Amino acid sequence: MLYLQPQYRTPSGEIFNVVSNKGKMLGYLLYIFKEDNDLYVLGHLDDVGERQNYIDIVSHFISGLKDVVGVKKDPFVKIYCGGEQIKLKDEEENEDNES
Repeated sequence: MLYLQPQYRTPSGEIFNVVSNKGKMLGYLLYIFKEDNDLYVLGHLDDVGERQNYIDIVSHFISGLKDVVGVKKDPFVKIYCGGEQIKLKDEEENEDNES
């Protein structure tokens, strides 16, 4: 099980530690947004075994964040697990629609 633990917050963004249920830090997730509806989400997870849990958490987090921040366009998302970029389901669907 993974949890997001707040680490640092500003009016325009926040950094979270990704921790296991035993309190071990496994990665990070951060977001930054600008007033003109630009949203950036960046993250990395070291533990490849928790990849699907990380994807689930990040997907739900981004969905809720878009609603709260009021972003009308798709956010810029770069998420990695063990050094390999993760494509979220929404990103894959958007790339298919653009083709």
